[in-house]
Amino acid sequence: MSIFSDILNELIREKEVKIFSMAKYCGLDRSTMYKIISGKRNPPSPDLFEKMTAFMRLTPSEYQRLTEAWKIARIGSETYFSRKSVDDFIRNFPSSLPVPSTAGFAFQRMDGVQEGTRPCIPLTSQQHIDCLIHQMLLKEAGKQNGQICLLLQADHDFLFSLLASLKPAGTLNIRHILCFSDKLQFTSENKLYNLTCLEKIFPLYMIPELEYNTCYFYDEIHSHFYNFNLFPYMLLTTDAALLCSSDYSSGMYFQDPDAVHMLRQIYNSCYDQCTRLFEAFPIVPDRCAEFLDTVFGLAGEKEPMIGIQPEACLTPFISGRILNDIFNHSLPGGREIFTRAKNYFRLNSQKIADGRFFIYFTYNGLTHFAQTGLLDEIPEVFYHPLSSAQRISVLERLLDCCRNRTYRILREPLNYLPRNLHLCVCSDQGNILFKNNSGDVIVLTVRETGLIDAFRDYMENMDDSCFYDPGEAEEMIRGIIRNIG
Repeated sequence: MSIFSDILNELIREKEVKIFSMAKYCGLDRSTMYKIISGKRNPPSPDLFEKMTAFMRLTPSEYQRLTEAWKIARIGSETYFSRKSVDDFIRNFPSSLPVPSTAGFAFQRMDGVQEGTRPCIPLTSQQHIDCLIHQMLLKEAGKQNGQICLLLQADHDFLFSLLASLKPAGTLNIRHILCFSDKLQFTSENKLYNLTCLEKIFPLYMIPELEYNTCYFYDEIHSHFYNFNLFPYMLLTTDAALLCSSDYSSGMYFQDPDAVHMLRQIYNSCYDQCTRLFEAFPIVPDRCAEFLDTVFGLAGEKEPMIGIQPEACLTPFISGRILNDIFNHSLPGGREIFTRAKNYFRLNSQKIADGRFFIYFTYNGLTHFAQTGLLDEIPEVFYHPLSSAQRISVLERLLDCCRNRTYRILREPLNYLPRNLHLCVCSDQGNILFKNNSGDVIVLTVRETGLIDAFRDYMENMDDSCFYDPGEAEEMIRGIIRNIG
């Protein structure tokens, strides 16, 4: 028996399904149907599964439950929930966050916590700790050169919501040490643990006022934080330190300068031994060479590239002549930027010809390009919008890639992919490109192998049902071209 056969049997009993009639409807003999139901045969094919669910007249919730069990039976629970975690991350990628409050940083002090008194204070409840966290963060955000150090997991919604809501008075530098699982581990909600950490911290990269830097180390999560580890979490500011349990139920608060200094030294030593989770930088003219080397530099690699984003990656179809016409040659260092861009666009084009470049995109994203002549992944400071004739030329070149399935248009529900997400991976690197709250285009380069493997596995194994077929895609693009003309 399997989870699929268990749920299938349960639904058959509840709905009083006649197995002989269902077998006849599906074009099977009764013996074969019994073997499927009992789990003695492999799960049915997609077509047969749909026939069985149609015959059983399932409700939407019953259909969803049985479909999940069927997928788990076909590919295994770890693979299924890993891909589902990536799917959730992609669909819920943030486009923007609420603008942080511009209110002052006044706060009420917690009873018993005053400057220069009681250098060490025991904390005996989560409410006690949350109040102190609130006090520490707001006070630090009110400084001209605030510093916050975190040694904790991304598991406290209050803390991360507060960080994302800060409007610093000056520069606020946040350093964060995360523990990543050294194996494929899932949360109690069957979400990939390391990817859940990324989901929790990612909003902080959307806030331009924060200088947020994350690093990580590997360990067994439960042993590191829950097996009689007294106070494994630490939060440091310039003049205070908080140590607490992993469930935020107890802790110690320090104001003594010597104690805070010692804990900061310990933190710095740990931070230096960890690995940066991201290399993050904005795409601006004086860092353009770095951007081109990071994003388009993958074009020179021999390994295949695969990406998912709202609009198609159109740079391989921009000829040298079009690039020369639209490029902003008045940029400082414009000649070098232009030469690099032209070379990388050519490399991407060659990668497509070699069958090593795959892009999944949406009809809505392509329509946006056709209407505006803008490429979301490249800031407008670098170029002028493409003319109608140039847009048509680019889309005509795109057609060949849709015919051979290297470029594919996403069906529902991914046809409403968040406009802010551009994700591309190869064997040892991933790039997440997005706009922050100020509209700046940011690139995060990921080299953590678990995340890269999860992203790549998801995109490499997307079912054909996720895409329009080549004939449909061609007709959709030709319709877009006709509307331009």
